[in-house]
Amino acid sequence: MLHLYALQFRPQFGAVERNLSSVLEYLKEVKEDSLVLLPEMWQCGFDYENMKKHAQATGEVLEEIKRVSVQKSLTVAGTYPVQESGRLYNMAILAHKGKELGRRAKIKLFPLYEEQKHFSPGKEKAVFESPFGRLGFLVCFELRFPELSFELRRAKVHIVLVPAMWGRKRKEHFTTLCRARAIELQSFLLCANVWGKVGEEEYAGSSAIYGPWGELLAFCEEGDSLLHARVELKEVEKVRRHIPMP
Repeated sequence: MLHLYALQFRPQFGAVERNLSSVLEYLKEVKEDSLVLLPEMWQCGFDYENMKKHAQATGEVLEEIKRVSVQKSLTVAGTYPVQESGRLYNMAILAHKGKELGRRAKIKLFPLYEEQKHFSPGKEKAVFESPFGRLGFLVCFELRFPELSFELRRAKVHIVLVPAMWGRKRKEHFTTLCRARAIELQSFLLCANVWGKVGEEEYAGSSAIYGPWGELLAFCEEGDSLLHARVELKEVEKVRRHIPMP
């Protein structure tokens, strides 16, 4: 039996230390040997004016996350501002027991938040091997692109990770697309969104954990919440045998 968590909270705009402190407190509550998904850009939000400074802090933030992942044997996923070769990326990073299992930059940047003016797009459609099976990311806006989902289906991922800062005005799109992706990929899907006002934007919350049949295992529309589900990976193969999708 595997323990999956998705954290929904309202980060303070640009307040890296305060947001890190909040996340570390939540990580104290999770069971050992768990998979935990954090929201997109949880350490600072889309504080573009100070993004390079926040990217400089990412190394220290990750060290704290890795430290806790060692103490509790955790696998922790989320996205962070990262600067590489002079370029800024919205980077999905997977940490496991103090080590980095992998990373990949957000490929589809959201035009309404002008991400393309501040971040460079990624190219790699990576899948990561882990104690929780094969893991793949769809970072927020990427939910809208079926070609990215198809790549994950071809890779036969067991769990899809959706870190998000998804706007409240498009809340129904978020819940619909998350459930649809779980159904079409026949995978577990964790979505961790921000809720409430952060900076100038109001976010949708509605974080959830879905099963490979599309069933809702945990859900929170508003407020801070650490969603939890106990699952068996064999359910993925059971659904895929029932409805083969070559």
